[in-house]
Amino acid sequence: MILITNDDGIYSKGIRVLYDAAVEVYGKGAVNVVAPTGPRSASGMSLTFHKPIRADRVVLPGIEGYAVSGTPADCVYMAHYKLFRGKKIDLILSGVNKGTNAGMDGIESSGTVSAVKFGAVCHINGIAFSLELAEQDDINKIFANTKAQIVKILTAIKRNGFPKGIDMLNVNIPDTVNSKTKIEVCTIEDSLFSKFVVQKNDPRHDLYYWLWSSRKKKLKKGSDCYAVYIERATSITPISLSDPEERQMAEVRRIIG
Repeated sequence: MILITNDDGIYSKGIRVLYDAAVEVYGKGAVNVVAPTGPRSASGMSLTFHKPIRADRVVLPGIEGYAVSGTPADCVYMAHYKLFRGKKIDLILSGVNKGTNAGMDGIESSGTVSAVKFGAVCHINGIAFSLELAEQDDINKIFANTKAQIVKILTAIKRNGFPKGIDMLNVNIPDTVNSKTKIEVCTIEDSLFSKFVVQKNDPRHDLYYWLWSSRKKKLKKGSDCYAVYIERATSITPISLSDPEERQMAEVRRIIG
């Protein structure tokens, strides 16, 4: 069984692109959708334990699934432990996110990536897909090319198996994607953004703050950000949730004594 989710909500166009690509590779009967009721961007791997959540059956043109009133991680939690309990989830696919999730800061805050990260906690492999988009882009053309790129990746995974020793893959696709766009295996950029805090006054002259950032101009060659923004290639970054190595544990023992 293939589970599809995202952080833009079940009504987003990106999830339909990913669903169509997965159905083309794995067949409609193998693909199921459990996604948030609406946008949950930058939610990280948060889980909803402080209030109840709902899961309602949704039937859309060409796609059916469950809409969950929680986070992307909640969707995977619900799918694994309740909605499809007893069924083996072979692979989790998350996206297609509107906007890249490249660089360490993007990866760690992303709801799209965190959905497959929670899957990894449950020992289920997953792939997160994100797409660079600008307001002036031809959305229909880009999504058609994006679907073809995803089909290419999923076909390779189906044929050759998921990479051994890897828990999840993070894929970022440039808005220039076409049939000639290269796919590169990359490291993770430390940070795509230079961060700062904007300070302003409200109408009552009380201070408030807005967390903000701007994209860095200098990027590390070979990283996911460099591939997408400089080389205009699709980046694939392998990520694993692993136990500490013995040398790391020995170092802590040395420090603690």
